[in-house]
Amino acid sequence: MSSSTATLPSRTGTDATWLRLVQLSVVVIVVPLAILAIVNTYFTTVSDSHFRDAADYWLTAPGLPIAVAGIGIALGVHKLQRGADGRLGTIGMWLNALALIELFVQLLDSVVVGAEVRWGPSYPVCTAASLIGLALLAAGSWRTGILPRWMLGLWPLVWTVGSFAAVGLMPFVLIAFLVALGVTLTRRLGSGAACARRGPRPASRPGSSAAEVRER
Repeated sequence: MSSSTATLPSRTGTDATWLRLVQLSVVVIVVPLAILAIVNTYFTTVSDSHFRDAADYWLTAPGLPIAVAGIGIALGVHKLQRGADGRLGTIGMWLNALALIELFVQLLDSVVVGAEVRWGPSYPVCTAASLIGLALLAAGSWRTGILPRWMLGLWPLVWTVGSFAAVGLMPFVLIAFLVALGVTLTRRLGSGAACARRGPRPASRPGSSAAEVRER
């Protein structure tokens, strides 16, 4: 009895940490996605050449925080399920993370050298790998109830066309989707996180009155 009681607050506290990771990642990703949408739609940029003006940097640099935040969101959702998403969830989380790490390094190289760097077909391959990774994570999460199924179904596609294969103003759609994802997780798990921050309630002794418990 005592060991299970001691484990419960620890688990709840861990859940609060992973929930905060998702929330922070959603906050971090909003501005880079908005910049990506505006530059991609209203500015002319080079392709397969040296950067000529600021728009080329503004189109490339937002991919760095987008990749980091994308890893954080997927990792947080995976960890919040405590293994209930099974092997599919674990494989999907790692595939997505490795793909986004590669994209981060490639985009960072482009920003440093001031030109669009292409390492063979790595960019489209890693973009597709990120989509597949999120699809596997969503499939593993299908029966856990952590997110609505419609949200799990849309997540891989909206992520892809709103980030590293962005089309027009689709990054704004991804912003709305990720904000909804963060709000949904907070509503479903936030009460447990709040209890973890407050800590366990004091135990009452036999025969203690309610007023005495409140005073302690």
